[in-house]
Amino acid sequence: MIIEPSGFIGAAMAVQGIKDATVVLHGQNGCRKGLLSSQSLMVRTEERDRRFYGTERAVPFSNIRPEDYYGRTLDKLEAVMEHVDSEGYSLKVVMSSPGISMVGDDCVRIVSDRSTMVLDTDALPEGCPEGFDACIRSILEHLSPEQGERDGKGVNIIGLSIMHKDWYSFCHELSHLLKDAGFKVVCVLGAGCTVDDIRRSVNASYNIVVDPAYAGSTSALYEERYGMKTISIGRCPIGFGSIEELFSRIGEVTGCVPQHGLSMLRKSKRRAYEGIVASGKDLRGRTFSIIAEDTTKIPLKGWLEESFGMVECDTEPDYLFAPGNMAILEQASGRCGKGVDIGFPSSAGSDFLKRPLMGMEGCMYILDSLFNRCVCRTHPRGASSPGCGPCGYPYP
Repeated sequence: MIIEPSGFIGAAMAVQGIKDATVVLHGQNGCRKGLLSSQSLMVRTEERDRRFYGTERAVPFSNIRPEDYYGRTLDKLEAVMEHVDSEGYSLKVVMSSPGISMVGDDCVRIVSDRSTMVLDTDALPEGCPEGFDACIRSILEHLSPEQGERDGKGVNIIGLSIMHKDWYSFCHELSHLLKDAGFKVVCVLGAGCTVDDIRRSVNASYNIVVDPAYAGSTSALYEERYGMKTISIGRCPIGFGSIEELFSRIGEVTGCVPQHGLSMLRKSKRRAYEGIVASGKDLRGRTFSIIAEDTTKIPLKGWLEESFGMVECDTEPDYLFAPGNMAILEQASGRCGKGVDIGFPSSAGSDFLKRPLMGMEGCMYILDSLFNRCVCRTHPRGASSPGCGPCGYPYP
């Protein structure tokens, strides 16, 4: 059975991806566990009061206990809100855990000003991407920024979350190439932006959609309310062909082709070709399986089949592309030759090297995973794992 992150997790990560915003979880400590990885995805180094954060710095919570259900739940929420109000966040989003939402607390009563928003968690979609999208749209509607003078070269990057693998490296790559083409990146919505960035985002002229699964409702709101144009290829920019298509689509819609991006793409292709030739390895006939959203699976599958002659197989594939923890466990159990981490959640450790899935750096990460032996650090606690050289396991 595959347990996917829920819409609740997606919504919470949307908030945690905003630098000066925070989720305030109204509920039990146990309901907070799925959110603690946000500390590694959007690092917050400040010391926090353990009465409201526990031993982690990621998410403040009301810490409801069984005895609190008899009339004290809102009192505990008020206490944590009073503390969080003093920490200077520009936006606080109150989310009731699935358990506490059954109590029916009127959380709106504790809202003191417009910097606090109560998200209706019962209305969230089931899927993680849809939950992220719904939360970002709700934040936009809550802030309700008034549109000022439109910036003809202003663009927003939307559909990118801190749950996307090495989101920061991809964001840096795409932003750099857009700026070189003469565009101004106004806001990277939900991935390292500020609340003021979101307010200014309505003055941009275009929204560039990275992952459509994370931006359907949000892009529609920008179009309907602010008349902004959406640039999308209908899938993530994974593989050289999809990246080139995105650059071409940007040129078609804006009239300004990212020439530097296309030049860098040609150099990346050349580098990839030389590395493949030097490896002396032929992937034709090797099997793979992908566990991901369709917007990720379709471009990755197409690239592996068309460029390398690989074959999709759901039973004990040579390569399994899956969220980090699943890739680790499947490889360790011998149910695949090699597990390749392509997304959230992953507890394998901190990445100091660039390892995105999307963009040109993403192509190099995938190629490195395909053509080089795996590294034991991908296994919990550094143990050797099937598929790596030191273990003597038949490597694909």
